[in-house]
Formats: sequence, C-alpha cells, structure tokens
Amino acid sequence: MAEIITYRELRSQVQQLTRLIGMDGETIRQIGQRADQNAQAVAGVADRLAALEVDTLTTGEAKDVSRIMRGLSTAAIQVASACDTSIGAARAADAQARKTHEGVDEQVNAMNVPMARSAFYTQE
Repeated sequence: MAEIITYRELRSQVQQLTRLIGMDGETIRQIGQRADQNAQAVAGVADRLAALEVDTLTTGEAKDVSRIMRGLSTAAIQVASACDTSIGAARAADAQARKTHEGVDEQVNAMNVPMARSAFYTQE
C-alpha cells in the first residue's frame, strides 16, 4: 500500500531532492571539467613524446588515454546538464503544486473544526 504523504511533506521532499540534485550535478560538472583538463595535459604529453620520436605504440597509447578522458568529460557534462534539466522540472512541479494547492492547504489549516478521516467518506 502506498504511503500517505501530506502536501507539505511532498513539497518539502521535492525541494530537498532539488537541492541534492543541484549539489550532485555541480560535483559531476567539476569532475568533467577536471577530466577535460587532464585529457588536454595527456594530449600534450603525447605530442611531446611524438616530438622526441618515442615509439608510436607509446605515443598512440597516450593519445588513446586522452580520447577516453575527453569522452568521460563529455559524458560528465551531459549528465550535469541532465541534472540541470531535472532541477528545472522539479522547481516547475513545486511551483505548480503551490499555485494549485496552496489555497486549499491554507483553508484546511484555517479551519477550527478538525477534519474527519478520509476513510469516513468512503463507501463500504
């Protein structure tokens, strides 16, 4: 059976998840940027190895490592971008929930008579 969750709890959880996704997305973005910097450094080493006429196998391996690192960087940046998209969607959902339900929530909280359990209104 699904857990019963209140409007406020739902909004709080959405806002918390939005913050967590934002922090993780920024961490992933930084990893991608670092991988790109390292890929450039390795490519520079490969070029210097080639200039020193080091064997082509060693030079080729360094270039392969650089390509792999650039691929990692590209993937990390795409994941960070997806996190940004998820944050936007979560914020939009939170704003829509607030727009649609905030008035109802305020009215229920303003009532001086406690509400009956919802089970009371279901037909047996």
